[in-house]
Amino acid sequence: MAKSAEATASAAWWLVVGGVDKGGILVRDGADLKSPQRGIKLSTWAVVRQLDLVGERLRYELCRGTGPAEGWVSLKISGKDLLVPTQPSAPSVDLAALRLKADADS
Repeated sequence: MAKSAEATASAAWWLVVGGVDKGGILVRDGADLKSPQRGIKLSTWAVVRQLDLVGERLRYELCRGTGPAEGWVSLKISGKDLLVPTQPSAPSVDLAALRLKADADS
């Protein structure tokens, strides 16, 4: 099912909340889960801009944090969020609260 333009626009920026205990989240070259993995992970608390969204797979451009400049990531794994919608400047994001929640979910 295609997302509406409004839904896509409102989720154009994403905050990485997964991978706290794994050094970040896995990045692949393509949307396919069997596509080659990148050599480094996308860091937890990174902010990315959405370039494409195919189901639960996001093609991104890195805006803040460390990891590959572009790539494909999963939005969820085993029902847990790896990325959540945010704003580009994200001044209202309470990273401390998100870290506590992520630690509690681990």
